Amino acid sequence: MTRKYILIIITVVTIALLMALVEWRTDDGGGKSKGKGPVKPLIVETVAVRVQAMPISLQVVGQVQPEHSVQIRPQVSGMLKDVYFREGQTVNKGQKLFRIDPSQYETTLIAARAELEFAKEQSQRLAPLATKEYVTNQEYDTARVAVDQAQAALKQAEINFSYTDIRAPITGRTGSLGAKPGNLVAPGDSNPLVVINQMQPILVIYSIPQQRLSELRRYQSQKSIRIFITNEDESGELGQGELVFIDNSVDTDTGTVLLKARVANSNEQLWPGQYVGVRTRFALQPDAVVIPQTAVQTGQSGNFVYVVEQGSAVIRTVQVDRQVGDLAVISSGLKPGEIVVTRAPRNLRPGVKVVTAESAENTQVPQRP
Repeated sequence: MTRKYILIIITVVTIALLMALVEWRTDDGGGKSKGKGPVKPLIVETVAVRVQAMPISLQVVGQVQPEHSVQIRPQVSGMLKDVYFREGQTVNKGQKLFRIDPSQYETTLIAARAELEFAKEQSQRLAPLATKEYVTNQEYDTARVAVDQAQAALKQAEINFSYTDIRAPITGRTGSLGAKPGNLVAPGDSNPLVVINQMQPILVIYSIPQQRLSELRRYQSQKSIRIFITNEDESGELGQGELVFIDNSVDTDTGTVLLKARVANSNEQLWPGQYVGVRTRFALQPDAVVIPQTAVQTGQSGNFVYVVEQGSAVIRTVQVDRQVGDLAVISSGLKPGEIVVTRAPRNLRPGVKVVTAESAENTQVPQRP
């Protein structure tokens, strides 16, 4: 045998030994090696399917709107003399807000009173003369008409004079001033003197899809609807409200129906124009089947979960009715008490043996000291 053939034989044997060593080490590591040795189960997080009360609700974005808003405008012309409040201050109904210089209207009022007194005296003087026909009936009638005209002029003068004091027609919070003392104001001014928005209670306007209208009306007849106001990102709790308005038509552009909820807003936590989250809770389902939302996977055939059966992972198709917070309400596919994988590892496949992290820790053999 030549030296060349001896070297070839040695090389082939060396390669065979190396391949056998690699295969042996793989088998010893617990991998799938042609069925040699047990396969280590995957450690997964699991939870039991449970039944609990869950709300049937709809979450949308709404906007805060004052239930009553008033633009304060002058009823008479003149110089704005005084302002009796601060911008942004809450004022009460009947509280004095502004005073327009009353001088010219006070003068007109005094003159109107004097004119009425003169007209009355003239009428009273002619009354007995008309009875004795010392004056004509026309002269007497003219005097009586003059009294009526003087009374009307006095009434108008009193009204104009009262308009120089401007008071709040509602209780609410004031906005920015449209005019400062010293400026001339008139009824035809484009900007109001101030806008008052009623803050307590306050309205939240929002819209729901037309497909949910029949459901809304059904639960409204059962008087089970409750409104919860949150921040726009659905966090926090800004108050609870009462559904007070359902529009009488569907918006043909958006396919939605406008709703209004009244909120007490006792701490003025809601502000006109603010965008908020609106959760309309139709009712409370007492026997909802729920699992963590993280357990639900999405495949080509729809939603599914991994169920643990006899220590192995099995795929189960499920129907998700709705999501509430971090929980998914399951309408079909699962039964209470079944064990599902909450966070499926990337290498989890149907039929793979699985074990919970807690069980894996309990079955570990303690090492010798």
